[in-house]
Amino acid sequence: MEQHGSNIPVILANGDFPTHRIPLGILKNADYLVCTDGSLNALLRFKKEHLSDLSIVELEPSAVVGDGDSLSDELKEKYSHIYVEYAEQDYNDLTKATRFCIEKGYSEINYLGISGKRDDHAMANVSLLVWYLKNFKIKVKAYTDHGVFIPCCGDCTFNAQKGTQVSIFNFGAKGLKSTNLKWDIYDFDELWQGTLNEVTSDFFSIKAEGYYLVFLNY
Repeated sequence: MEQHGSNIPVILANGDFPTHRIPLGILKNADYLVCTDGSLNALLRFKKEHLSDLSIVELEPSAVVGDGDSLSDELKEKYSHIYVEYAEQDYNDLTKATRFCIEKGYSEINYLGISGKRDDHAMANVSLLVWYLKNFKIKVKAYTDHGVFIPCCGDCTFNAQKGTQVSIFNFGAKGLKSTNLKWDIYDFDELWQGTLNEVTSDFFSIKAEGYYLVFLNY
């Protein structure tokens, strides 16, 4: 599940800053890092707290995207060469950063910092992952300090260690069936019904027609 440098852009949102080695590794090895305007402040604080680690000190965003309401005039000036402002308020900063990456030609995105702080923001960000897959037709994953969210459509297979804890949230899919999960899945009517499952082999598969969200614990 660990990732290192790749051409997949990383969007750092303004939730809890990553502390687990997996999301931190993705952050430190990002080839193209997009900060929402709020998360730029968190990134700069993180760098100040780790002055002895060059891999962190040298972290710099490739772009800063948002509506500007969380940036000081000083930071706007300092990062003016990479700052992209979306003044409209129909979408949150996470979606603005996502649209920016799509406009750059990317079809796959890794997210960090989507959870924590305000619970309502966290729920909105998680549900947006499925919305991005459905409406933007892009492949996305969101890494937290506990696991990874993967929005899916149709049949999917996942590599995972035996005993890995997994939850499946149904977003309208039909014909849900599973292989190598401790409890068989079905067409869940409620989000909580597919939680707290467990992988029984070194992979598991889901068959479905429609959209659902998988959460794999580290």
